[in-house]
Amino acid sequence: MTTLTVTARGQVTFRKDVLKHLGIQPGDKIRLDLLPDGRAELKADRARAPGKS
Repeated sequence: MTTLTVTARGQVTFRKDVLKHLGIQPGDKIRLDLLPDGRAELKADRARAPGKS
């Protein structure tokens, strides 16, 4: 498990190993889905091919 620290400005920096695991490169976007039980799911935001859901 990786623990992140929130700055006074409400920002979080992800470690390189986390970004590598997600396949995220500089300039990519991250998707954060808030779940009803107080958890969140973090994913790389990949563009979907036309006609796919």
